[in-house]
Amino acid sequence: MKKIYLIISIIVILVAGFLFYRMKGNSLKSTLEEAKKVNNYQLVCDMEMSQNDELKSYEVKVEYLKKEKQKYYRVELYDKSLNQAQIIIRNKKGVYVLTPTLNQMFKFQSNWPENSPKPYIYSYLIQLLDDNKVKKIEKGYQIEAKVSYPNDPRIVKQQVIFDKKLKPLIVLCLDKDEGEVISVKVNEFKTNVKFDQKHFNQNQALKESKNNNRVSSQLDVLYPVALLGSQLESETVSTIEGDKNHILKFIGDKNFTMVESLVGDQMIQIEKEEIVDLVDGFAYYQPGKLTMIHQGVLCSLYSRDLTKEEMVSVMTSIQSSSTK
Repeated sequence: MKKIYLIISIIVILVAGFLFYRMKGNSLKSTLEEAKKVNNYQLVCDMEMSQNDELKSYEVKVEYLKKEKQKYYRVELYDKSLNQAQIIIRNKKGVYVLTPTLNQMFKFQSNWPENSPKPYIYSYLIQLLDDNKVKKIEKGYQIEAKVSYPNDPRIVKQQVIFDKKLKPLIVLCLDKDEGEVISVKVNEFKTNVKFDQKHFNQNQALKESKNNNRVSSQLDVLYPVALLGSQLESETVSTIEGDKNHILKFIGDKNFTMVESLVGDQMIQIEKEEIVDLVDGFAYYQPGKLTMIHQGVLCSLYSRDLTKEEMVSVMTSIQSSSTK
């Protein structure tokens, strides 16, 4: 009789355990389905990026609206050390990159930000829950996923922690040695936020933001740290129609030249260049040339020796002379 009671007890425990885990699994599944239906949100986070022994710190604000199958994004990347912001807008007309300090705007056609991973875009983060093993923790859920960031080959793994309602809390992008390349701490995540479509108008966003910034009239020369076996051979200044250009020539294993100038108020349409989507902005590539705006400076990198990936590595390593 005791043996029968023991067998019955074991069966009850097994059934109860099965039902518990099934209910827990269904709970996550239903919460995830609800998360995928979110039509608007605001996410505010602190993001740190490691780049050539330099730690870049940003406050990132993401605002999202889905209306009649159209997706609107407004992402503000505020560089804490430079006290400057870059705003990226996606609306019906395209994608715009705004630099308020310059009253300047780029436009291009893209399905950004859904064509590349971003540690601050909610749809990308919850997609990882579908594709990877989920670990239940006290705070909520944790996942660890193998990832590939097209323009930062250092990143091979990503860890994300969500609360029980799938609010993102922490995102870590790691290299092969488990070192943190990017870390994101979410300070605020709100759904059911009411946005007017005008909030995602590029002209309105530029007008609102430029009054809070001041543009420098001085050209602060930028120098790359990643030289790929080359060294600075010469540095010259030329003036064309009143615009000053700094020309930096590097020679060695890989020869390349950088031309830097201040950018004035302008609207720039990107057509022929390939968009290089970086975590904290964009660069624009065509064979032999890579262009990026950094700290209000238009930087153009020319080389027949560097691959596109090497040009991105050099360009994203630039620093002002005061931080070299």
